Amino acid sequence: MSSYDKAKGLFDAFKSGFEATPCDLDKCEQQLAQVKVQVLTGALSSKAAGPDAAKEQLLARDTLELACFLSIRRRDISGFERHVAQLKMYASGGSSGLEPSANQHPIQGLYLLHLLAADRIGEFHTELELIQFDDHENKYIKQPILLERFLMEGNYVKILEAQKDVPNANCSFFMERLLETVRQKVGASLERSYDHLPAEHAAKMLIVSDIAALQEFVVKENERKAAEETDDPMADMTPSLTRRAPTGLVKWEVKDGKLFFVKSSLKRMEIPALDVMTNTIGYATDLERIV
Repeated sequence: MSSYDKAKGLFDAFKSGFEATPCDLDKCEQQLAQVKVQVLTGALSSKAAGPDAAKEQLLARDTLELACFLSIRRRDISGFERHVAQLKMYASGGSSGLEPSANQHPIQGLYLLHLLAADRIGEFHTELELIQFDDHENKYIKQPILLERFLMEGNYVKILEAQKDVPNANCSFFMERLLETVRQKVGASLERSYDHLPAEHAAKMLIVSDIAALQEFVVKENERKAAEETDDPMADMTPSLTRRAPTGLVKWEVKDGKLFFVKSSLKRMEIPALDVMTNTIGYATDLERIV
């Protein structure tokens, strides 16, 4: 049996397991590891020059595409990013010489959604520049473009409506994450504008169903903000169009039918000039990426 035949057999077993109902995700992850060892690290690399070189490259691309979808099912963001990066060397029009894949646009759209949900707007536009302009009308690419526009406009109702009309089931995971990003943006505006407000109004603004859901979101938000506050102080804290400069911890609390924003007295940056300078640098960085 040739190396290609062995790899193809492993891939077919992996694909069958992935498409099975129900799907054993842990087993699929193990099968993927076996396929990748055979396909991506040995004779079946993208530089293979044997008689089966074209088939080997096609198999490698199919493996990475399926690995992207598996990562989404497992909610493994780092794995998804890693597989998308590896997949780029097999994109049509590149050195691989492969014909376009039916999964190319869906995966590109999912990656754009991921960047949008992660609030990485500069990288979103950088990635979009790498996609041919004619492909921007493809339904998988067009949706994240529209969502980014709604996000920049603050048109969160349109984002909610878009949840009901996703191109495929894999989008749902990133749409959930995008909704969390929207809630964080709304929350950031609320805590800067109010000391407190009625809990029912806050629940509507934060797109949660009721006071109990609001309480659950408040707990998660306090945990997230506390984690950010204790991050490496030497990390890059330059704000962007969508990331604020650190100004101290604001703790949320629901009591007596109201949502309170309890601001700490400690401020990391006391001099307004530093706020202006860091924000200007951050905005210029994002605009340079976009333009």
